[in-house]
Order: sequence, then structure tokens, then C-alpha cells
Amino acid sequence: MQNIIVKHIVIGKQFENSENFKKLIKIVEEKKIKVTVAESGDRINIEKDIYFDVLWPNSDSIINENILNNNSLVCKLVYRDFCILFTGDIEEIAEKAILKTYKDNLNILKANIVKVAHHRF
Repeated sequence: MQNIIVKHIVIGKQFENSENFKKLIKIVEEKKIKVTVAESGDRINIEKDIYFDVLWPNSDSIINENILNNNSLVCKLVYRDFCILFTGDIEEIAEKAILKTYKDNLNILKANIVKVAHHRF
């Protein structure tokens, strides 16, 4: 963001003020960048027929173990009948919490493509 033009960023709700987060906020304020803070239940509209459904983090189910990774954004990009699930930087404990959260409607988690978090391998 220091070297390119950024008009708007979307970040997950933060449950810890890390040094990197403080730096991000400083840049955002200096450059007057619009910020959207998202958490489960939010929908971010991109344009007609394209949107992100935010599935995680959830303020009611904060994971304190490795708080930054396990409460990172998990979003489902939907374009008509095609969707991609982006799993952020979550670890197994967050995966289990997400499955528990959506156990009554697992279709929410179905996608054509899943970007698996790097902690799984």
C-alpha cells in the first residue's frame, strides 16, 4: 500500500493489535484509504453477480490459540453458479470451529475450488 494506489481494503475483524496491524492502520490513515472490517455473516458486493460471503471470523467464537491465523478471513467468492472458498491462514482448530458453526448447513462451505490454508501441509 505504500507503493501502489489502494482505494479500499477489506480486513477481518481483529482480536489482537499486532505491530503489523498498527502499521497497516497508520498507512490507511495517512493515505485516507477506505477500510471495511468484515466478519461472518457479512456480504461484500464486488459488482453484479459477484460477491464474497464472509464465513469467518466470528465474534461469538473467537479462537485464542494463534489468534491472528485462526481468526483470519475465510470467504466464499460467488460468481453466478461458480464459487471459490478462500480459507485464509487458518489452522486445524479453526477448520473444526467453522465446520461446527455451519454443521446445520454444510452447503455454505461447498465450492468448485478450495484454496487450502498452507498450515495443512
